[in-house]
Amino acid sequence: MKTRLALLVTTIALAAGPLSAIPARAQHDCDRTSDHAVPLPTEVSVPDSRVRVIVPAGYCHDTSAYPVVLLLHGVGDTWETWSTNVDVEAISADDDVIIVMPDGGKGSEAGWYSDWADGSRQWETFHTQVLVDWVDANFRTLGDGHRATAGLSMGGFGALSYAARNDNRFQAAASFSGFADTMYGWPVNGFGYEAAHGQFGTPDDRVWGDHIEDEDKWRAHNPADRATDLDDVALFIATGTGTPGGHAGEAPTNPGAYAIEHFIFQTNVSLVAHLEAAGVGYSEWIYPGGYHGWPYWAAALDWALPRLVAAIS
Repeated sequence: MKTRLALLVTTIALAAGPLSAIPARAQHDCDRTSDHAVPLPTEVSVPDSRVRVIVPAGYCHDTSAYPVVLLLHGVGDTWETWSTNVDVEAISADDDVIIVMPDGGKGSEAGWYSDWADGSRQWETFHTQVLVDWVDANFRTLGDGHRATAGLSMGGFGALSYAARNDNRFQAAASFSGFADTMYGWPVNGFGYEAAHGQFGTPDDRVWGDHIEDEDKWRAHNPADRATDLDDVALFIATGTGTPGGHAGEAPTNPGAYAIEHFIFQTNVSLVAHLEAAGVGYSEWIYPGGYHGWPYWAAALDWALPRLVAAIS
């Protein structure tokens, strides 16, 4: 058995290149979760290129290739936060999929899953090109045609925007309490984002420029404005109405979490209207009640993941 395992590791090493490029789990044991720092080309600048990868339960014991889900976080989070707050391993135990959780910037450095207008950050290039190619090179993936994005809040925006803006890179997308229409309430919304930036990490003019003068850049990244580009994407949308009485519990000491979810709900209503006007299909779980918080995002991931995997397998 040891001889066979050594032969397997040697074979993987020869196929993948230098030993340093092989995922930690392939070098050592069969832990499903491993952390990595993705090498960046000189033209791509992001504060943190670390990612957490969860492989399927059978990955260490077979030679199969698997589809990939890019799981994106929210404004106040990092590459570790999804699996810190949600048992992603348990939720994905029955799904044959590789889950990749990259960093996307936090707080005032929240990247909004975009190459910034001021040129200082290239989050979209990092995630949709550098990271995707690195995952394909270092893990047994099915490659193009078998890839999805999913995320919460800012990450929900990112999942939808990436799917709309990158032809053939992602065949499915899921948004959980996602900021689905960044132009909702335009042009007044931009002033609100500026006022809330320090507390909530809302996009400022570094990301897409001035919200009035650079309206075209804002709309070019906005999922609702890109509805027609989602026509060939399997879409899954989950959000609550932002009122008490939700299925996953209450947060009575955090009224702001209800207010945020209610606003997010309105942006999702707007997205759905754009999708229907464009004749684009989607699946939705609009649940009554609920606040902007982890119990609801865990339930949304549990709802969406098998559907995503079915769409990209």
